Amino acid sequence: MTGSIPLTPAVLASLRIPAATAPSAVALLKALVGQTLEATLESTGPEGLHLRLADGKELVAEGSLPFPAGSALALKALPLPSGAGIRLQVIRATPPPTSPLLHPLTQGEAAPLLARLQTPGAALEPLAALFRALMPAGAADQPESWSGWLKEALRALSDPAASPAESAFHRLQAREGTGWFELPLPWAVGAEPLRLWIEADRDTASGEGKEPVHRVFLSVPFSALGDVRLGLEQRAAGLRARLWLQDPAQLAALRPTLEAELATLGRPVDLQILPLPDPAPDLRALAGGTPLSALG
Repeated sequence: MTGSIPLTPAVLASLRIPAATAPSAVALLKALVGQTLEATLESTGPEGLHLRLADGKELVAEGSLPFPAGSALALKALPLPSGAGIRLQVIRATPPPTSPLLHPLTQGEAAPLLARLQTPGAALEPLAALFRALMPAGAADQPESWSGWLKEALRALSDPAASPAESAFHRLQAREGTGWFELPLPWAVGAEPLRLWIEADRDTASGEGKEPVHRVFLSVPFSALGDVRLGLEQRAAGLRARLWLQDPAQLAALRPTLEAELATLGRPVDLQILPLPDPAPDLRALAGGTPLSALG
């Protein structure tokens, strides 16, 4: 019977405190060998990880952890061979709670917006009406459907009356020249949401005047193409466009049409269609890296 089998907690990571570098800490932990200790990850520095035990005592351990400062850890102390020190096995880790201000970034905002659209208040009713109008099959085939939905959904998420839980985050980002949005698609309810990163800065290579540079990174699911990523960078010299998808050959025949459409913007166009890495990185990882690296 499974009830008679002792269960061993999974080890998430392993740290060590050598006896030669921290004899007092080792002496303390030797008395606690085999027990489960509660600790908080205070910080990470050149000398190691700073841990604070539940009784307030502080330790410095060697190793690395994929958890942010403030994480609550459950540790099991075990002796290293030949009295070399103490090993701390991490058997549980709980990241610190995030600020509600960051919930759109850390927890997503498409699902909460979709729920509010089902029973909208007065401030959200115009967007809810547009959502219902775009639900019929075929709406996604119209470019104006995409542009209209994007424009109104972004506006609603930045409006305190329509989105009190998300608007502060978006207004703060706007001051920094960036924007992260996650939107449900009316014609694909239940599918992965559209994710959008926007940033603006100055072209440091343009000399005096420093021409503005605008970038947009977008992730959107398509039934025929799968997950598709789009990166656009606009500057005085022209427009760079990158499309990442699982099978670039699917768009080979459409490349001339795409280039012609982009050329109507009146600037030189550099278009590349590239294979999407597997596994594909989160769009926030692309946007958070060096812009030129993200565009390829």
